[in-house]
Amino acid sequence: MIIECVPNGLVQSNVYIVSENGEGVVIDCGCPPEKVLEVANSKEIKLKHVILTHGHFDHIYYIDQLRDLIDVKVHIHEKDAECLSDPYMNGLAHFPVQGSFTFKAADNLLKDGDVIECSGLSFKVIHTPGHTKGGICILVNNVLFTGDTLFNASIGRTDFPGGSIDEIKKSIKEKLYTLSDYTTVYPGHGIKTTIGYEKKNNPFCRA
Repeated sequence: MIIECVPNGLVQSNVYIVSENGEGVVIDCGCPPEKVLEVANSKEIKLKHVILTHGHFDHIYYIDQLRDLIDVKVHIHEKDAECLSDPYMNGLAHFPVQGSFTFKAADNLLKDGDVIECSGLSFKVIHTPGHTKGGICILVNNVLFTGDTLFNASIGRTDFPGGSIDEIKKSIKEKLYTLSDYTTVYPGHGIKTTIGYEKKNNPFCRA
């Protein structure tokens, strides 16, 4: 399995390309598609899917531009589907940037426990509400992509529409902290960490 991080997206968001056998999945889409395709093409990766960890603008902003360039299937949790069409839910109404405030509907709406298969890799959806109603984490082998649910020594904000401090802590403790301590965590912002480190050291949510 190959993991490529395309950093420095909108609000310093991370975009990930996860691939095997020449085919890959994009996780979040907060940087220009040219940057994503430059990385994919340099590794000879054909992109098949885009999985959005949640519906805030810094993770979805370039999704339509990417779809204009390549044929990919876009997935988002059903409880964040409205973020693609509602600028108040995706945040653009509050933190405006240039361009469109709304986006095309996703091709597939996800639920907890869904699995997306791509070239031998299984991307398991873990519904982790708290940052948004439809926030998800994505487990692939022993690697977890956490979006804005869990960061290195921090957690996602809960003061946006659909956020809840109680829910995000419950999601982390009951769904993420039950994973192996050796699970590597790739967050939506910042540097990677592990489940074991966060259980012991995260000041906002210790096990």
